[in-house]
Amino acid sequence: MTPRNTIANVCVVLSLASGCGDLFAPQTAPLFSVPLTIDGTEVDPAIIDTGGGYELMLRDAYDLRVVDLAEVVAFGGREVVGVTEGFPYSAAGWEAVADSALVGVSTCDCNGLGFYFFRRTGAVLSIDFEDSSAHFLTWEPEDGTRLSFKEPPDSLPTFDSAFIEVEVESDGEPVRVLGLLDTGANVTVMRRGLVGETMLLQPDRVSVLITHDRLGTVAAQLGFFTTDGLPDLIIGTDVMRAWSDRWYFSFSRHGGTVTVYPREPGTGVDTATIRGLR
Repeated sequence: MTPRNTIANVCVVLSLASGCGDLFAPQTAPLFSVPLTIDGTEVDPAIIDTGGGYELMLRDAYDLRVVDLAEVVAFGGREVVGVTEGFPYSAAGWEAVADSALVGVSTCDCNGLGFYFFRRTGAVLSIDFEDSSAHFLTWEPEDGTRLSFKEPPDSLPTFDSAFIEVEVESDGEPVRVLGLLDTGANVTVMRRGLVGETMLLQPDRVSVLITHDRLGTVAAQLGFFTTDGLPDLIIGTDVMRAWSDRWYFSFSRHGGTVTVYPREPGTGVDTATIRGLR
């Protein structure tokens, strides 16, 4: 088989007891998963990954034929993985037919459901940090704070996912950057050298303020990565949870929106704390 000219941005920072690699820090926030069936057979649940440029990622082929290869970008760099034949499947009761699935991404020994699924089905993703639940809906809330996704960065013109513009500041050096809202990451990470100095006792982490003009400012400690081909800032569920307990993602054919209910200043969770609007 000859690798296809395909790049799938698989942004996964997972630290679960199920065996996904602990790449940056101990688990600080939840991930969300849904029941998954492949051609009528129930398999391991799929982690919902709004930062994954694919429809389905599988830990193994589950008796599906691997008919091609594809090059993907993960935190370890570019790698070649298997591509299956098409097949029917169900995620959280929503029926679909996949053209293919990625198999064997090295950074996650797990199944994943990427944002292509939501574009294909039209399902609205609802996540609730209070009860650690996720649901697929046919409607969007009419209240709350609704944000339109930004165009992807110039370096990733086809990676049209859940980007919002934020300001990242460390030691008085603010930088405007596109951040990817990634439900497949339970820690927030940033490209090394983007802003700030490393912490003396933790050279792989930096303390920053992340500000969105409608969500407020979060104080958090971020990990670093250096892999080319990934967004500069990947906002995980630790920072998302500090901003709001409830999030509703809606992916349209191009772009989309997310509706949230921002916390009051002075509140926060674990290592990420909301500081309010400037």
